[in-house]
Amino acid sequence: MTYLSRSKRVAQIIEGATKFFSEHGLGGQTRELSASLGIAQPLLYRYFPSKQALIDRIFIEAFENRWDDSWRDLILDESQPLKERYKRFYAEFNDSILTREWVRLFMYAELGSYGYGKKVLDKLRKEIFLPLAITLRKHYGYPQVDESAITKAEIELLLELHGVVLYHAIRRHVYDVKASRKIGPILDNIVFYLEGAMPRVLANLFPDHRPTAARMKRQS
Repeated sequence: MTYLSRSKRVAQIIEGATKFFSEHGLGGQTRELSASLGIAQPLLYRYFPSKQALIDRIFIEAFENRWDDSWRDLILDESQPLKERYKRFYAEFNDSILTREWVRLFMYAELGSYGYGKKVLDKLRKEIFLPLAITLRKHYGYPQVDESAITKAEIELLLELHGVVLYHAIRRHVYDVKASRKIGPILDNIVFYLEGAMPRVLANLFPDHRPTAARMKRQS
């Protein structure tokens, strides 16, 4: 067995374990994992005291450490057209987060009630959906509020459209169905849906409010 520094050995274990569990499920045994890594099982436990500790670290590396803190700023950046900000975020999110390993691990984790799904949704809600909902209100000329006053209906619509991107990744990485289209045209469609649905959601929330003529003209 080749000697590696601690940092390199930890990186090797995380990389190998990510691939192993993404293919075999989180019920996979550490004995088989160790064999696939070419190390003894006691050595694995020297670096990670339990299987749960290893899985927790994998999810930190696969999601939290791949999250780009600039995405929130991107959503709020009014120097760029809103639909371009939206499409850029999802293109980057798709490339950075929705890898084969992460999508499969996420599905296995939710089936096993590991609780990572709530953390993911909480992150998306706080960093993306809430600032996006505020931006959309301003974009369509509706009353401005802080994040605490954004409604469930607004967040639900954004969650539903998020599901389109996620399902595209699931088809590829879980069902092993070759995607007929790249993510770009799918994002174009999502923007089309968003532009059609969000004004209706806001109109239902504020039936007595009418966007200004200048705002409506800018949307045409």
